[in-house]
Amino acid sequence: MLCEKCNKNIANVYLKNNINGNMTESHLCSSCAGEIYNKNYIPIINLLNSDFDSDIFSMLNFNKSSQPLQVVEKTTCPMCGLSFSDITKTGKAGCGQCYETFKNELKPNVMRIHGTANHTGKIPKDRSLYINAKRKIEELNIKLNKAVDEQNFEEAVILRDEINKIKGGVNI
Repeated sequence: MLCEKCNKNIANVYLKNNINGNMTESHLCSSCAGEIYNKNYIPIINLLNSDFDSDIFSMLNFNKSSQPLQVVEKTTCPMCGLSFSDITKTGKAGCGQCYETFKNELKPNVMRIHGTANHTGKIPKDRSLYINAKRKIEELNIKLNKAVDEQNFEEAVILRDEINKIKGGVNI
């Protein structure tokens, strides 16, 4: 989809405004969204004399000059060949391996959007035992590390044995 303002670049920003119940939606490129940001938000920031580094536009990496960022691709997915910029353009990963390849880039975005990076939805029946065991082991490992840090070795031994018991019941 092309930018609704310039009709030249690919729209990679979706803006939805609700002003007194009047909803407007815009699909813009980063350059045009940066111009809107500078025009509409910079005067307010200057007026308030505040630092808005956590503003949504800052999280999207818009710079103050409204120039699109130059992305240098270093890695591509070994399975499907997509780069991270391809994923950001389409909003879709090419395969399951993309999530592992671009974990560091995707995790902050997933955390910002969903509030967590852990899957909380349905689990296939044939994988539920394995996934639940893996989650339980991760939880117990956190408790184990805390017990060791606090030098509570009796509790650490119990937690270690529980982890080994779970690992013995499921091939992890």
